[in-house]
Amino acid sequence: MGIARNSIEDLKKRTKISDFILSTTTGKLRGSKGMALCPFHGEKTASMSFTDVENLFHCFGCKEGGDVFKYVQEINNIEFQDAVEFVADNYGFKLSYTDAGQNEDFKKYQSKMNIISEYFIETMESKASKKAIDYLKSRGFDISDIKKYGVSFIDSDLEKFKKYCKNNEINNQDLKRLGFMSSNDNFLFKNRILFPILNIRTEIVAFGGRALDDFGPKYLNSSESLLYKKNKNLYFTKDFISSIKKKGYVFLVEGYFDVLALNKLGYSNVVSPSGTALTTQQLEVLSRYTKKILLCFDNDEAGLVATERVVELRNQVGSKLEIHCLNLPVQYKDLSELFENNPESFKDVLKDNFDLVEFLLDKFLEKDKDKQRIFDYFQKLSKHLSPLELDVSLDLLSKKINTPKDILKKELNFQSKNETKKYDSSPASKSISAHLIFQDIVTADILRNKFYLDEQVSEILNMSDEFSKIINDLKKNGDKDNQYTNISYTPEQYSESISRLYLHFANLKIDKLIDEFESSQNKDFSLLQSVEDIKKKIEIYQSTL
Repeated sequence: MGIARNSIEDLKKRTKISDFILSTTTGKLRGSKGMALCPFHGEKTASMSFTDVENLFHCFGCKEGGDVFKYVQEINNIEFQDAVEFVADNYGFKLSYTDAGQNEDFKKYQSKMNIISEYFIETMESKASKKAIDYLKSRGFDISDIKKYGVSFIDSDLEKFKKYCKNNEINNQDLKRLGFMSSNDNFLFKNRILFPILNIRTEIVAFGGRALDDFGPKYLNSSESLLYKKNKNLYFTKDFISSIKKKGYVFLVEGYFDVLALNKLGYSNVVSPSGTALTTQQLEVLSRYTKKILLCFDNDEAGLVATERVVELRNQVGSKLEIHCLNLPVQYKDLSELFENNPESFKDVLKDNFDLVEFLLDKFLEKDKDKQRIFDYFQKLSKHLSPLELDVSLDLLSKKINTPKDILKKELNFQSKNETKKYDSSPASKSISAHLIFQDIVTADILRNKFYLDEQVSEILNMSDEFSKIINDLKKNGDKDNQYTNISYTPEQYSESISRLYLHFANLKIDKLIDEFESSQNKDFSLLQSVEDIKKKIEIYQSTL
């Protein structure tokens, strides 16, 4: 499916980044180096440096940077592979692929998915969809909205659908591979409004279905398929990528109608995990586009529990995320209900947002005023906070329950000591940052393998002088305190630890290299090349999570 790495490198040698920069923004090229107005943020003085020798660019204003493929990717709002193919087309370069057969398989099934989606659209445009259209209108969406957002429909006449598939050479095995059939060979969708789930290239890869009768669950998603991975894909509309770049942040909401409601209110920078089962992988995807998230799950217990889980999930993402929560008025169960009843009030709701921890504390305080129970709840949240976040949150809690901060600190330490006595003192049970847990697992494995370092471990140690020193000291002095001897972990946990640890140290290394580049008088573009090499590795490790 992917493009062969040597093919990408050969193409890169044939290209000049200036060809793409000077065709999309104002700039000057002197020899092989140049300066241009950065197209990724508004400016009147050129602050974007680029060079044709290394085929790299870097903006000293917004810090955007990368190679020729990254520039094409960002300027056109496309995926990396699409950017490589775009550049290749410009130079008439023939690319080679790692698995041409698999690539053809994906293309074949994407084509079949497109044919099926056309049937659903035709059904929405037929008389059979009257009940569906009436329902959508009752939720605030007219015919133009239905077309704009690609909302479609499948009625109860499955024989008609099967005949359509047969005429288009789509069999039951194809339907299963595309996620339309259950493990019992039953077709998943019947008499449902269908919401198209897109990939980043805005191709339809799956559907979410809303029932119009009492048959089955109210909402139902496609099964995992060749095109669709539930833990990675998100629901959004076609304008998502361009909107998130303009706004600089993303709304994370619970359901399909919440996404469409915000689109109608002028905010296409919104996604949904198709329910409350948000995953680390989905947050990783969002972190590639923005580090700022406005969270708004439903105004019920399930939504609150899902919001609490985000405190834990955000620490497992490779980059630092800034997450705030919208505080919906109590009379609305979700954003779509607010849109249906009082859309004008959303601007006030948007202003009324709080840091994730403060939001959760306020929600708890609304139902319980007992200081001990409040503190117990805070202690549960604190296990997923960094030292600085913990300090800020203690200040916050101190004001909210009118208790001196030093008392809260002592209580926190007291409770931690009791927990240490109650449970074993292995690193997994300590209230420490997530990357240290992963680091301990990898360290334990290094010791068990008598300091044999495979390629992945070596890459991690090259990213961090601090971690490298820990391993060297252990090799020299041994594990005198038996700190790592009793650490147990599964192969899956070790594999995740390798990926998480690389992502953590790689992002720190990138920041260090960029700072070094920007502070040097004679700009050493080899530093930016190192940054790009690390970023490519990051993509590989992210794909394993």
